[in-house]
Amino acid sequence: MKGYYLIALLIVPLALSQAISASDTRRTSTGKAETTAIVSAATDYVKKNSGRNMEFRITIEEVSGDFARARVDPLEKETDPALVYLKRTRAKWEGLIIGTSFQNSDLKALGVPKNLWRWNHD
Repeated sequence: MKGYYLIALLIVPLALSQAISASDTRRTSTGKAETTAIVSAATDYVKKNSGRNMEFRITIEEVSGDFARARVDPLEKETDPALVYLKRTRAKWEGLIIGTSFQNSDLKALGVPKNLWRWNHD
């Protein structure tokens, strides 16, 4: 019986540390209204700035404070996916930049937090 207690004492802290670290890696838990607002703003921004009339799907990848990163997946297979960065100003989400690759210096100039940079290199 003592062996079971020892195993439990060793496994429980390990499991808890894994659960905590996994939840810290991505903070995309937004409410339904917030999710809808981000997707709507991203959709509007992509339509205005993509230069093409295409159908696409928006997926929120991560939200950090007043900034968000979303993935744009065109339904046309010959078009590459893109990312769109958004910022919330006065309770309204607005697109900042769209593209398939970004210089970190450009994201920094826009005020995008480092934890949202896809390629987190200085």
